[in-house]
Amino acid sequence: MTKDTQEFIDQLRAGQLQQLFDYLPGIYFVVKNNHGRVMMANELAVRLCGFEHEDEMVGKLDHDIFSADRADAYVEDDRRVFETGESVLDRVELAPDPNNSINWFVTTKIPLYSHDGQVIGLACIARSMDDASEKLRPYMEMNEVLEHVRAHYAEPIKTEDLAAVAHLSPSQFERRFKKVFQISPSQHILNVRIRAVCNLLSGTNDTISSIAIDCGFYDHSHLSRNFQKAVGISPSEFRSQGLKNP
Repeated sequence: MTKDTQEFIDQLRAGQLQQLFDYLPGIYFVVKNNHGRVMMANELAVRLCGFEHEDEMVGKLDHDIFSADRADAYVEDDRRVFETGESVLDRVELAPDPNNSINWFVTTKIPLYSHDGQVIGLACIARSMDDASEKLRPYMEMNEVLEHVRAHYAEPIKTEDLAAVAHLSPSQFERRFKKVFQISPSQHILNVRIRAVCNLLSGTNDTISSIAIDCGFYDHSHLSRNFQKAVGISPSEFRSQGLKNP
């Protein structure tokens, strides 16, 4: 590791990384030292462990937080990580819950090392399948639509066609698609076509006119106008510069 890299890591505040885990759907994230004390926890972990703020949880042991049977199981997993340096991967176990209800998480624990290679703690990441599924549900409902566009982008595609795939009226579909993806269905179709054009420009010697037809554009000029607007350069400039997908 170079000196610059080490300085970057040393100066990076852990809280900046923690913010990422606060925004991931259904992700429980905790860091413990090798004595088993909590050093960091994201918002979901704090809430599931019965606290309001992270600083209430920091410094506590599992037996300070959970019932004895659950704490014993968590501590045993931690002990294996600390002693062997081996990760615990995708273990299904009861989720921590202040109400002691029955919820299941898929848990991964990885060792954290000091500069001299000693295990000094662990990071635990667990996925709540119920929470994640609920947050991802709107995207999954549009999965058939996305697959339809992926399979048929070279053909004319109307909003009405996609609405039928989603079993919605055209107006309902348009509103729901925009709410989920923050773009219109027609813009998504164009984005998929532009990426397909980029792949062919960088990976084949096909003419731009034939690429235009193969990717759902009317002709060379129709492709060029939309490509310039989306990418900022013409298809020929993109190809001559040896660029890949933007």
